[in-house]
Amino acid sequence: MAECNQCDRSFRSTQALFAHCRDKADHPFCEDCDRLFSTFTGLDQHMQNAAVHRSDSESDEYASESDDDDDSDDEEPFCVGCNRWFVDLASLYQHLATSLKHNWCFLCSRDFATPTSLDQHSSSPVHKGLDFECPLCSKRFKTPSSIALHIESGTCHNISRAQVTAAVHALNIVPTISVSRRIEGGSTRVVSYYVTERAFNGTAYECYLCHRTFRTLGALNSHINSPAHDADEFKCPKCKRKYKLVSGLMQHIESEACGIARFQVVEDFTTSLIDQFMKRLKL
Repeated sequence: MAECNQCDRSFRSTQALFAHCRDKADHPFCEDCDRLFSTFTGLDQHMQNAAVHRSDSESDEYASESDDDDDSDDEEPFCVGCNRWFVDLASLYQHLATSLKHNWCFLCSRDFATPTSLDQHSSSPVHKGLDFECPLCSKRFKTPSSIALHIESGTCHNISRAQVTAAVHALNIVPTISVSRRIEGGSTRVVSYYVTERAFNGTAYECYLCHRTFRTLGALNSHINSPAHDADEFKCPKCKRKYKLVSGLMQHIESEACGIARFQVVEDFTTSLIDQFMKRLKL
């Protein structure tokens, strides 16, 4: 059983849990690493600091700084999936590369369920360099959607997700990605809520809007201040799937799931809109 720490639900498999997290706009989930975080701030910090999201030069620098600790962190020639020891790491790596039981990514040290899953992972942005710089600060990211998520999280100059949404709507992108046609005059303010102990219903902390329950007051507060109860603001022009945040739509397009555009097209299009976006963002 796998449990979602955001909505206190259990799933029969890890794959089912990950599918659930990808579909929830209020779940701070890293699709590249298949990892769920407690808050969007934690996810943003992970995107900036995790080794898998660093550029090659940063990873090399980090590795050189960590050389002194290598003796204490030596990898053992043991295959967890097969519960089997090997005589040395070379034998282990050969096993991971050739065994039909494994679909191993050597860059991430991750095993995938099928060869197709490994191929999709290998061609995803996870192995790209930090080619995109936040237009508001000096932090760099691998994908346009990571920049959007970074700004929406409120950690960059205290800009709210509502300000980002309003600025994107004002771009009048064609084909339209806006669900609402009320572009002008919309609110650019996110109201912060603080839930008290009165939300405890005797067994758990209950959201008064959707009646979902949480084990801790902190988890409920994170939920109530997340995009969970925001309206759908964006839609995919091809498959019409709707999203609360533009970062969610961008992740969908970057994944090439519905074939609306290749990842390179998304990169070029985003770059061309940065200046217009900044002019419309009300700081």
